[in-house]
Amino acid sequence: MSTRVDILGVLIDKVNLRQTEVKIGSFVSSGKPHQIVTVNMDFIRRSRVDPRFKELINSSSLVVPDGMPVLWAAKAVGDPLPQRITGLDLLHIGCRLAERGGHGIYLLGAEPGVAWQASKILCRQYPDLRIAGTYSPPFGEFSDEENRKLIDLIACSDAKYLFVAFGCPKQDYWIRDHLLDLHVPVSVGVGGIFNYITGQVKRAPGWVQSLGFEWLFRMAQQPQLAKRYLVNDLPVFLRAMSYGIAGARAARAGHARGANGIVLSSASLRRLSPGSDV
Repeated sequence: MSTRVDILGVLIDKVNLRQTEVKIGSFVSSGKPHQIVTVNMDFIRRSRVDPRFKELINSSSLVVPDGMPVLWAAKAVGDPLPQRITGLDLLHIGCRLAERGGHGIYLLGAEPGVAWQASKILCRQYPDLRIAGTYSPPFGEFSDEENRKLIDLIACSDAKYLFVAFGCPKQDYWIRDHLLDLHVPVSVGVGGIFNYITGQVKRAPGWVQSLGFEWLFRMAQQPQLAKRYLVNDLPVFLRAMSYGIAGARAARAGHARGANGIVLSSASLRRLSPGSDV
């Protein structure tokens, strides 16, 4: 069985939290640069209109499902993912491994002072954690000079873990474009995670997360997310579900015979072009 699940052309690793921690540890041991991407439905939506973003995701060293709708879609295509793995999960994995190995982490992004405040909270949770640095660059596109400054700050910090909070897709493109220059084994885009750590944005209770309604909780706090969730992402989620259900029906039938008499297996149905009608 494949180690990655295909959801509308986006490939997501079939790993649980323990396996993820082992993989990240091996990335650090290798000393080579690795990019990790946390995929939610908005990432999948973007990948359908931006082939470069899809290529970025699919070529990353590790791609994890950050959102219950992604898990539901994977289950619908008959290739379930073990569990949801969020940017916050990855941050805590990085902190544990860094503390254990005597390595440093670097927090980059968010509003001024937020990354620094998050680092202080993390140090209380992980007393032996070394913060290699924090920095909140100006919002907007970076000049060549600002990019050079960021790269030099991180490369000289001797950090082994870099967590970037620029938001999608800026953080993911920035990591990809500068990965070889950063000299950091593990780089992860984490969106608004620093705001959760500092309490500036409340995270949904565990039972809300387990039911898959964290998006609704977030939308209640941040109404500006309504367009993203309901207008942009919902149609893509429904398409992924219908695409998976079509494959499941074919699997139950054993085979699905097309109008031209060609027999298609359910696996073949799942490999049809994500842009084709289902």
